[in-house]
Amino acid sequence: MNQRPQRSRAHWSIIVADDHGPEWAPSSERTEAPAPVQYCRLGDSATLLQKALRRGARLASPWQLLVTAREEYRSLWEPSLWYVKPNQRFVCDHRSSSWLTTSAALLKIANEARSAVVVILPARCYVTHEDVLSAALERALMLLPSIPEGVVTLGMHDFESGIDEAYLVPSSQACAPTLKLLGVARPATPWIAHHLRDQGAMVASGIMIGYVGAFAAYLSRLWPGISAKLLQRVAAGSAVGAETVVPSSLQRGVPAAMLRTLRWHPPSLPQRALRVFHCGWSGLRSANTVARISAFVSRPANVPPPQFAADTMAQSVRL
Repeated sequence: MNQRPQRSRAHWSIIVADDHGPEWAPSSERTEAPAPVQYCRLGDSATLLQKALRRGARLASPWQLLVTAREEYRSLWEPSLWYVKPNQRFVCDHRSSSWLTTSAALLKIANEARSAVVVILPARCYVTHEDVLSAALERALMLLPSIPEGVVTLGMHDFESGIDEAYLVPSSQACAPTLKLLGVARPATPWIAHHLRDQGAMVASGIMIGYVGAFAAYLSRLWPGISAKLLQRVAAGSAVGAETVVPSSLQRGVPAAMLRTLRWHPPSLPQRALRVFHCGWSGLRSANTVARISAFVSRPANVPPPQFAADTMAQSVRL
């Protein structure tokens, strides 16, 4: 009985379900309207959002699990969040506002437990080897106290990664537990993606583990005005046990160039990366990638998998 409150003070999870990605219709023969891929099943019995919720639940207790979502797709996400209390939900009105809802969730945690550890998990992703990802998350949590920046992200290294992914560029290829990062690169052609991987770059997963105080300090330093407004909305929602509504109008007047550069990426937000091998990761950042993975997970048992999945699995077996 004494261990449960201690764990709840230390670990929180934020499931990011409003990050805009490719829309996906399961089949041209079906009547469903296209929806963001995180609300789809991709051949499985659970949606990608439900899988992300399970990951978050393994790291934090139910009352420490926060979710960001978009009002437009309430009918798609609300049934999966029946056990998540309204004051643990952060809802935006536009696809460009995902950083605002995540910021509001972080500020809520910082307001309640400044020294807490938070794990940010994107719902828009596909993972072939869930056990590899789980082990990486546990290792990142274990290494966090030794990371001076207070924030670590997971950098994915698989046999093949598409040009639609963002890449974390390390400062060196040293064999250290975590790597310092110079920034993020977005290759425009396959050969650039191959060159980045050869130089040690890793696919940016969007998974981040860190002390909430480090995130809150970053927000307060770069967006003091917006941070204050977000805190007001968090306090208003918490006072009545309601959802925190985060309108896109809060970012009105902020230059688009600043919004593109001042997100959760290095070097703006200092962080290190833990390299994760052979997870079978995809950020599902293009319709072609979604279609390819959907074909893979929906194939008959006697049909060999596509080359990208086969190579990933073969390497995992050799390891």
